[in-house]
Amino acid sequence: MIRDGFGRPAFAEPPADTGWPSGARLCLGVTADPGRQLLALMRDLPVALSVHTVPPGPVRELLLPFTASERRHIQEVPADRRAHRLAQLWTRKEAALRLTGPGGLATVDEIDALSEARDGKVVIPASRAHPGGVAYVHDLPAGPQTVACAATTAPAPGVRMWQPDFPEAQPTT
Repeated sequence: MIRDGFGRPAFAEPPADTGWPSGARLCLGVTADPGRQLLALMRDLPVALSVHTVPPGPVRELLLPFTASERRHIQEVPADRRAHRLAQLWTRKEAALRLTGPGGLATVDEIDALSEARDGKVVIPASRAHPGGVAYVHDLPAGPQTVACAATTAPAPGVRMWQPDFPEAQPTT
């Protein structure tokens, strides 16, 4: 296993039983939400994941890290759907930031997960702390009260996410 420039794991060669051609690179994305861990594998494309539980209650106080167009997008749905839409936009931003490297959180209110995101493209502006870049986001099915998103460095035909069934850690005595 190797690591890319941001420390994300990648396999220099795929395992022999995958059927993928020699020279293909497997990239792994891992994220955790309370109570679960999620994995994504991509061939030859770095991948990053974000997953969040939909927040309960009003979203008014949570709108700060969003652009004006994103705020309108959130506010245009009925009140009972706003938290879901907010969480969906947040996972898009977070996955894109994780993909493009550390230091981008300061620019989160400048990242518009809507403007060009119709084709999945999210532009991360450069700043002193972050090099900027482009990510292609993919909303993933995660359940009624959970949202998930993967980001890749180029358009991808599809991203799959797995939730491994890890046994609960048992306390040692």
